[in-house]
Amino acid sequence: MQSPKTEDDKLQMFFDGELAPEEEAAVRRSLEGSPEGKAQLREWEQLRKAMTSVSADWAGEIDSDALFARIETEISAPVIPIEQPRQEQPALRVVPGRRERRVWGGMATGFAAAAAIFLAVIAWPKEQTVDPMPVARGSEVLEVDFGSNTGTIFGVEGAAGETLAVVWIDDEEVGLP
Repeated sequence: MQSPKTEDDKLQMFFDGELAPEEEAAVRRSLEGSPEGKAQLREWEQLRKAMTSVSADWAGEIDSDALFARIETEISAPVIPIEQPRQEQPALRVVPGRRERRVWGGMATGFAAAAAIFLAVIAWPKEQTVDPMPVARGSEVLEVDFGSNTGTIFGVEGAAGETLAVVWIDDEEVGLP
């Protein structure tokens, strides 16, 4: 059984004459099999005739040569740039306290540097152990020639937990002087 949306789409395609001949015949038989379907077919035929006559009348009123000539004229017309109005810049004023801000800014920078050094000392690894029997898996990228382009090498974790090398080469060439 078709969904109502699929059935509506097929009926719309039937009404627009977009179905293949065998599908159109099947839909017509289906509609002619019920009184509601027959009424719907009659209404669609009347609507189609009305739309055809109105569109033919309307198309007869259009001077297509003049319309396309106007379109060509509009397309080939020079582009006139629109200038933005210049806005007056606000007057500058002196703000008191400039020296005090520099002193406080310097002190804040000093404290931040001291905190960074303290955290680096605390986080420094105490002892590094080297595995005497490293397990070699996969391969290693030793060198990549990017030519006149730029690029980056990334290590990405694969689905099985392995490290995969991804080489990203930028298409834009770097000009050398």
